[in-house]
Amino acid sequence: MSLLVVLMIGAVVFYVAAEGRLSGVRWSLTDGLYMVVVTITTIGFGEVHPLSQGGRLFTTAFAFTGVVLLAFAARSAASLLVGQQLSAEVQRRRRLRTMSQMTNHYIVCGYGRMGREAVQQLRRRGLPVVAIEQDTSALEPLSDTEVPFIEGNATQDEDLRGAGVERAKCLVAAVGTDEDNLFIVLSARLLNPNLYIVARAGQEGAVDKLRRAGANRVLSPYVLGGRHLAAAAAEPGVVDFLEVVLHEATDAEIVAVTVPENSRAIGKPMLGSGVMEEGGAMILAVIEQDNQLHTNPRPHTTVKSGDRLIAMGNGEQLSRLKQAVQP
Repeated sequence: MSLLVVLMIGAVVFYVAAEGRLSGVRWSLTDGLYMVVVTITTIGFGEVHPLSQGGRLFTTAFAFTGVVLLAFAARSAASLLVGQQLSAEVQRRRRLRTMSQMTNHYIVCGYGRMGREAVQQLRRRGLPVVAIEQDTSALEPLSDTEVPFIEGNATQDEDLRGAGVERAKCLVAAVGTDEDNLFIVLSARLLNPNLYIVARAGQEGAVDKLRRAGANRVLSPYVLGGRHLAAAAAEPGVVDFLEVVLHEATDAEIVAVTVPENSRAIGKPMLGSGVMEEGGAMILAVIEQDNQLHTNPRPHTTVKSGDRLIAMGNGEQLSRLKQAVQP
């Protein structure tokens, strides 16, 4: 392509400068450009001005060379276009193959501002995640990552199935409207009754509807934002601590560990069951099955089935805690 451009510029210069002297006829820049275009495209409307003998020889050579270079340029452009299409198809098939093998993963419906942040936080925790978004431009940043995604509508069952909703652990409904989030929650709950669903609510009236539709948790960004602003004003140190632990790349994490029914720690005090140990994870609170919260539990507190242990520690400490409550 660059050779073709150089050749055309050289031909224009020849007609304006050299041919004007050879034929004695003044060639303008427009005349030279027009002569180059009609020659290289083989339109052949005729000569702009009568050509000299040297001008005719140059035009003949230019026509042959230009047509060859133009053909090569067209072939290169076609190859590039086809190559891009093939590459996009290969990437799409690779994403589908990856999603077909995923289990216990997280599905984020909507890759807007909230969905993008949700995907980033899940990836920071090393959790497998799939994104569904119908806006092609919004998905462009994911093309350079390992995150599989579906360009589609999360309200459609086939797109949810494509993301592996039957095998997923959790779904986040974070599209732009409450109506779409409600439809997503209904569809996902029917496709996977055991799925844990977190939904975004833009209006207060949508919170109860989303819960009745099957959402386990419904969060309003405006309510959460207001609470966060108030907490940052009243207790800035606490907010800074939680921001570092929950949202930044540090060794410490806060997780909830559920005690299964046949856990070997049931009926034993935390200190004797391995839940609390020297150099282990710090147990911040215990949430019982009836959602009663007990903060700062003592070492003699008995572990019960269904308790959720809110613990803080590094990866190794949290791993030991999870092993301590296993069957």
